[in-house]
Amino acid sequence: VVAIISWMAAMLYLPRLFIYHVAATPGSETSETFKVMERRLLEYIMNPAMIVSWVAGLWLAWVSFGMKGGWLHAKLAFVFA
Repeated sequence: VVAIISWMAAMLYLPRLFIYHVAATPGSETSETFKVMERRLLEYIMNPAMIVSWVAGLWLAWVSFGMKGGWLHAKLAFVFA
């Protein structure tokens, strides 16, 4: 649950950082700060939270249902689409 909340929060915060970054003067200290913030958000929060969410979700589907059931395959097809 924590991983999914972190992933969703990062996905909502990243566009806000992009908006602030666009408003900053290119090459300024503020612009460079936003570059660092965006990279850190992606590398240290968003990507690990996404990986943990996917692994936990697939593990839960495997343990609970043995990856059987038509609804699970349909849901995974929609997610990948």
